[in-house]
Amino acid sequence: MLMYCKVLVSWLCCLLLLVAVPSQAQTDCSDYQLLRENAVYELLSYNHKDKPTGRMTYNVTDLDRSGGKLEATIHSQVYDEKDKLATEGDFKIGCENGSIWMDMNSMMNRQGAMQGQENNLEMSMDGDKMLYPSNMQAGQKLEDGTMTMEMKDSGNGQSMMTMVMKVTDRTVEGKESITVPAGTYDSYKIRYNTQMENRAMGMKMPGMRIETVEYYVPKIGMVRSETYRNGKLQSYTVLSKIE
Repeated sequence: MLMYCKVLVSWLCCLLLLVAVPSQAQTDCSDYQLLRENAVYELLSYNHKDKPTGRMTYNVTDLDRSGGKLEATIHSQVYDEKDKLATEGDFKIGCENGSIWMDMNSMMNRQGAMQGQENNLEMSMDGDKMLYPSNMQAGQKLEDGTMTMEMKDSGNGQSMMTMVMKVTDRTVEGKESITVPAGTYDSYKIRYNTQMENRAMGMKMPGMRIETVEYYVPKIGMVRSETYRNGKLQSYTVLSKIE
C-alpha cells in the first residue's frame, strides 16, 4: 500500500502539469496542444540528484467536434524508474465558450489503475478545475484548488484510503525563459503549496506538505515542475516531447 501511495502522489503531482490550461480569457481553444488529433506529450521525472525516477505519456486517442463542442479523450500512462508501467487510464479534456475544462472523475481507469498490484481496489476522483488566465502578471494570485481521491475494496465496497490534495497560495512570480528537453520557452514562473491529507481504514495518517515551482507556457501547459520540502529540492519533472 505504501508503494502504491508513492506512485499515486507522483502521478497526482504530474497531473497538475496537465491541468494547467488556459482560462476563459482564451478564445481559440484549438491552439491548446492537447486538443489536436493524435497529440502526444511525454514528461520525465528525476530526484534531487538528477536520477531518473519515471516518465509519463499522454496520448490523444479521440477528438470530438460534434454539436459545436471540442472534446478530447486522452490516455495517460505512468512508468516507474525501471520503465515498467505503473498506472494508466483515460480522461477527457474539452473546450466550451473559450474555456478549457478537464473531467477529473475519469482521469484514471478504475479497472486498470495498478498493473499487477492492488488489483482489488477501485478508485474514484473529484477535483476543482485549475485555471490559468491568459493575462498573467507578476504578483498575481491564482485560484486555489482541491482534489479528492478515494480507494475502495472492490469486493465489499469498504473505503481503504482517502487522499485529499489541497493546492493553495498560487502566485505568479514573473516571466522566465526555461529550457527543457522539448525546447526553450518563455514561461510564467508560478509557486504554490500542496498539502496531502490521508486516511487509511478510517484512521488519519501523517500528511505531507510540499512547495511547488512550475513553469507554465500558454497553449502548452507546464514544461517544468519542481517540488521542495523545507526549502530543499526533492524532485522535478520536465516536458521531453510534444508530437
